Amino acid sequence: MCNKDLFFRNFGNGKPIVILHGILGSSEIWVPTAKILSAKNRVIIPDLPNHGNSLHTNSLNYDYICDTIVSFLKTNNIDKPIVIGHSYGGKIALNLVAKKNIDIEKIVLIDITSEEQTVSNMEFLFDILAKPLPHLSSFAEAEKYFYNIIDEKNMALLLLKGLKRTEKTLTWKWNANLLSQQYTEILKPINLLPTSNVPLLLISGEHSDYVSTNGIELLKSSFKKFSHITIPDAGHWVHTDNFDELIKTITAFVG
Repeated sequence: MCNKDLFFRNFGNGKPIVILHGILGSSEIWVPTAKILSAKNRVIIPDLPNHGNSLHTNSLNYDYICDTIVSFLKTNNIDKPIVIGHSYGGKIALNLVAKKNIDIEKIVLIDITSEEQTVSNMEFLFDILAKPLPHLSSFAEAEKYFYNIIDEKNMALLLLKGLKRTEKTLTWKWNANLLSQQYTEILKPINLLPTSNVPLLLISGEHSDYVSTNGIELLKSSFKKFSHITIPDAGHWVHTDNFDELIKTITAFVG
């Protein structure tokens, strides 16, 4: 579905849950999660700006992106949602609370906190986005190309999901120029409120280095109703590394 500037997927009925994907992600990745949660809830997954089938903008600034999300929620009459955010999507969710843009019932943060991040092991992906793609006539050809230049299969598949077909070749669905040029914007910290009554669950991957002790303490000091669960046998991509455990954890918190 498409509502003005944001493409989104919609499942089920009931209490609204909005899932915000990570950087270089898309709504498609979270469909399995949405289908399970939609047994009791309405689940909405937008493609974030500059991703998937949504609009391309001129900025990755968190305030600017949050304004787009707020407009989307209001246009679609999504009141007091539970917001689930992975990585970049989680920082967007935190900024929605910090700016008091919209009422949020609960937040689930997946493997991210509010603190500033260092340049991550995904930097090489943005280097790829900064360069022109070769002529790729099929997804099979693109898959072979990415496997040749990237050692990690999951990262290669991530890039593959960012492609779309044109008349003569494959090209990026993402706003590749903006993402490669302003990637450091997503590393910036979110300035939290001194105190918030929004219940927050932080889910971290056992083998991930995205959640530090300092990041946990920052969330604890802001959110009165804070809880933290570590998912075993999972890294930053918790939803692919240990899907069943993630679903159980989210379902118990959502209620």
